[in-house]
Amino acid sequence: MRLTSFKRLSFVFAFCLATIPAQGAMKIVTAVNDAWPPYVTRDTAKPGFSVEVVTAALSTQGYDTKFLLFPWARGLYEVRNGRIDLITTTWYTDARSEFLLYSDPYFATNIDIMMRKDTAFNFTGPDSLTGKRVASVLEYGYEPWFLDADYFQRVETTSLRSSLQMLAAKRVDLAVGNRFVMQHELEPLNLDADDFHFSPTPMIKQHIHVTAGKANPKAQEYIQAFNRGLEIIKRNGTFDDLKQKYGLLLPDDVAAE
Repeated sequence: MRLTSFKRLSFVFAFCLATIPAQGAMKIVTAVNDAWPPYVTRDTAKPGFSVEVVTAALSTQGYDTKFLLFPWARGLYEVRNGRIDLITTTWYTDARSEFLLYSDPYFATNIDIMMRKDTAFNFTGPDSLTGKRVASVLEYGYEPWFLDADYFQRVETTSLRSSLQMLAAKRVDLAVGNRFVMQHELEPLNLDADDFHFSPTPMIKQHIHVTAGKANPKAQEYIQAFNRGLEIIKRNGTFDDLKQKYGLLLPDDVAAE
């Protein structure tokens, strides 16, 4: 299916920065992600931290970024095969590195464990999940121990919203995902945040990257452009402004972890 058939799902954000190269017209680059608020949202007025970081960084290198919202697995498939240029938020896995080219990490995140308020659980290591039913999203970047374990039941869903719905319906004991994202996704599901809480200890520590499919002949060009632009927006204060705008207080200094 051609990319143009998804025009109704796309939205464009452009920033006119003083650092945009003067020569020639802006070059178009396409990027995809599932809605993952506050990193990627459906709100064109406040499209998300990652959307604005990628847009601002690539703008400094002369790129106009066109964003599309796809379910995660579909977006990964399209980028892997070179039909869309970039994924805006990707966790590193060895398996994905076989077909994706990774940017420098640009933000630190955790994979947290959410449960209903009537559940008492603290993650103390993989064995603490023994006997639990755990909702996880298909094709997300979980570590091998989580994917290979046979001492708990991993219930795969197609989206984080589906995981939260299963948790609310008591079809699973726990749901795993990014804390900020899960908190944002409760409201559109008409779920009360007070009915849920998190394990004090995160399950996995991760960082998010921009990625391009190695099948794309311009993959290296796009990733290098983002890395250069990222350094610029960190130096000129744009990156910190965006962190403040979206209330993201997790550490972004990847060397500190």
